[in-house]
Amino acid sequence: MTLIFALLLLLSLFAIGRDGRVLPAHGACGALCVALTWHGGVAVAAIVMLLGGNMLAWWGLSRLAPYSAASRGAFSVVALAAVGGMMLALLLFLAASPGLSVSMAGAVVLIGLCATVVPAPLAQFTGLFCALNGLIVLAGALGNGMLLLAGFVSWAALATLGYWLLPRLTWLRADANDEI
Repeated sequence: MTLIFALLLLLSLFAIGRDGRVLPAHGACGALCVALTWHGGVAVAAIVMLLGGNMLAWWGLSRLAPYSAASRGAFSVVALAAVGGMMLALLLFLAASPGLSVSMAGAVVLIGLCATVVPAPLAQFTGLFCALNGLIVLAGALGNGMLLLAGFVSWAALATLGYWLLPRLTWLRADANDEI
């Protein structure tokens, strides 16, 4: 169990500054984490949400905002976000003792939130989806249906915002490149 949660943490760190192509692996690893900490119907719903939602997010992000290479100046921001995420995860492990699975799922949420400092909108949406994956894993690990509902509603709101906002951001960026 610890190995799978550690793999999820590493995937969360790897997702910082990346586009949505990492989401299916992140969701599958999160679903495996929930399956290992099985808590009845909430776990089944969390597994379905993680697998289906991340495939849907990957499909939507790849259609709405195709991959574009990051600039070289963004590396320092990505490194700062990764170091910040590791420091917050370490502080969480040292300060809280609710259990290993709960602490690691909380660390995935914190690392996902640290990924939103990257200036590219696609990378920010990927980081937010990873944070919501951590929230859904946390709900499945705790067996908390209300937390799962909050994760689902947040996921749906982020998907709707991404559907509306990402094409406009891509259009504005393309328009700004035409002016230069």
